[in-house]
Amino acid sequence: MLSHVGMEQYVPGQFGVTLFFFLSGYLITTLLRREFLRDQTVSFKAFYFRRAVRILPPLAFAIALAAAMSLAGLLHPLYYPGLISDALFLSNYLPLSGVPIGLWSLAVEEHFYFVFPAIALLCFARGGARACAIFCVIACFATLGVRIFEVARLEDFADVNFWTHTRIDSILFGAILACWNNPVMDAEDRLPGRWGSYAIGVALLASTFAIRDEVFRQTLRYTIQGIALIFLFNAAIRDASFARRFLDSTPMRFVALLSYTLYLVHSLIVYAAQPLSESIGHTPAMLGALLISFAIAWGVYMVIERPLAQWRRGVERGWRSPRFSAPETDSTEPGVTQDDAPARELGSKSLGHAG
Repeated sequence: MLSHVGMEQYVPGQFGVTLFFFLSGYLITTLLRREFLRDQTVSFKAFYFRRAVRILPPLAFAIALAAAMSLAGLLHPLYYPGLISDALFLSNYLPLSGVPIGLWSLAVEEHFYFVFPAIALLCFARGGARACAIFCVIACFATLGVRIFEVARLEDFADVNFWTHTRIDSILFGAILACWNNPVMDAEDRLPGRWGSYAIGVALLASTFAIRDEVFRQTLRYTIQGIALIFLFNAAIRDASFARRFLDSTPMRFVALLSYTLYLVHSLIVYAAQPLSESIGHTPAMLGALLISFAIAWGVYMVIERPLAQWRRGVERGWRSPRFSAPETDSTEPGVTQDDAPARELGSKSLGHAG
């Protein structure tokens, strides 16, 4: 968000998306692993029901808000048939509507959801979490190979950043940590100690920020950042001192609670506030845009998200049997429902969608 209000020189917005991808892959895969250990299966029905209830209503609100703002002259004219592409999570390949929301990252996330639960169930059943981790490692390096191929064949390769087949490894690196050396589920830590992991992670990340070559940035950067985040997340979640207290602080929890809708609406409000920069100044205009974004996100949470979460829990209670019991822990990012991720145990409930 901060990179969208004029702080892009200081806040690496694209890394925020990579961070969100990693966190989402970690949380989702941890949930799937826990469910398999408990039930010896994964309920696709419950999984996709939770995803739909969590993701679709706020998305519909944001698209409707964008259309209304466009009709009111607050946004540029939209190509309304292109909204179908947005609603079907195809905007990272077919960005037709002109809606100023970074829906490409949500599309990548949804494509992951479409296929990964079945793959994870097969891996868990055949070889356990280790088999799933090995699959993810192979898939990550295959994705790197695809990125290199795309960059080599394209004269303009900027879109490599947005495509599912070139960015899905950022989610899979989180899945690797969930299946191997999971700081919540695996007591033994196979990585270096806290400070060693912090040092390795920070050094790797720093190299990706320092190297400005565009070929590197569209190929190796995402792989190195994924590896760095394995070290950093493992250390932070196992760290019971500063990192845990910071992530569990009230302000961070509040931001996380609203993170999905903030991700959807903030760029609309920032775009509409741009003309005010000339009359009242850039900083007041952007600060006002952020405050309005938080107000809208809070309203959506109170009126849409929270009631739907309560309804969903009631529906799932009706489905339960001795064999199946739906997870009911907390979450704070768009792909994970507010009631189905081990966020409190992770000490990461404040790390919602950073895109």
